[in-house]
Amino acid sequence: MKVLTKILALFFVIAGIVSWSIPAPTQATEQNAVRLVVPNIGKADCLLLLWEDQAFLIDAGYDQTYGALETMLKQYGVTRLNGVFLTHCHKDHFGGLTALAASDVEIDAWYAPEIYYDVKPGQHPAQTAAAGRGMPVTWLKAGDVIPAGQTGSLTVLGPTTVNDDNENNNSLVLRFACPQGSILFAGDMKDDEEYDLLKVKAFTLTDVLKVGHHGDSKASTLNMLRAVQPKVSLITTSALEESDTPARGTLSRLSAVGSAVYVTQDAHDAWLVTLENETPTVTDVFWQDVPLRAEKVSLRMNVKNDVLTIVNGGSEAMDLNGAILFSSRGDDLVTLPDVSLSPGGEFTVGTRSTEGACDFQWNIKRAWHQKKYDMAILYDRYGRPLAYTDNGLPE
Repeated sequence: MKVLTKILALFFVIAGIVSWSIPAPTQATEQNAVRLVVPNIGKADCLLLLWEDQAFLIDAGYDQTYGALETMLKQYGVTRLNGVFLTHCHKDHFGGLTALAASDVEIDAWYAPEIYYDVKPGQHPAQTAAAGRGMPVTWLKAGDVIPAGQTGSLTVLGPTTVNDDNENNNSLVLRFACPQGSILFAGDMKDDEEYDLLKVKAFTLTDVLKVGHHGDSKASTLNMLRAVQPKVSLITTSALEESDTPARGTLSRLSAVGSAVYVTQDAHDAWLVTLENETPTVTDVFWQDVPLRAEKVSLRMNVKNDVLTIVNGGSEAMDLNGAILFSSRGDDLVTLPDVSLSPGGEFTVGTRSTEGACDFQWNIKRAWHQKKYDMAILYDRYGRPLAYTDNGLPE
């Protein structure tokens, strides 16, 4: 799937949308253009929108990818967010909000859709994060408009009706527009919400699309794409984490409307979209003054003895300081100690159930499920996924 994505992306590069690798620019550059930063953090959404002197965050990724959010803000000199938007109540969108609320970043306003489902009173993640700052949440409905600088705006298109079957279809859908162009942020909107918005003719031509629901097959219907006709489409996912994304059908539909496709798993640290005169340009960003992402790292899982082994298959030492190990089934994570792993070296992580010695003990009873599918993901301190493995059971 990753190979297919790259082939399609290359096709569109040849067709006229240019992509190349550059360091992250400073805040002082490209002030006349819209900038959208979309980091490579696996299957999670965390987008930074920069226009004039304004900065907006749309979703905050997982809690284990907060390092990427923090790094992204520092790379672009952002010490103040004019707005933080949560599109819907799923952890791959709200996970980083708590850490953001505890940070030194100034935040002017917190936004979330007034329509949501299956959240206990007072426990909405946007509300919890904002309360940490002693601030309220501004609840948004279709038709609301949030100013973005002197000449830009964010218009709420949806949701228009509550969906009590799938929270993805309660996603906040935003359209940013300014003299330089437009961007549609689809959250995790799927076909049901798309149909609702098509009925009220909410969609208009848009230069850039943040594709709904990580490029899932049930998102980005052809009717919606024909109404939007994006020149560039961004998909936030990792096929290693979600094997059915980006879906072939979704890629085919995006191709049918002539859209260039960029998937976050194919970026080094982030995709940067620069939008000027209604023309988007996409660049592959390497963070400045940050070590390159470690290569050839692998994981080996021993389910019976509840041990995970990290293997450095690269030619340089690997710093595990601040690295995070995550278990998908248990939704558990642990920060690893300050260890330098030499080339060819191994580092073992056990639990209280592990028999025998290990390099580090995770203080939980068990980490890896023995009867249901479980995935292990290793992230570095900058929130970048380095390696995946699973317990070999069917999903």
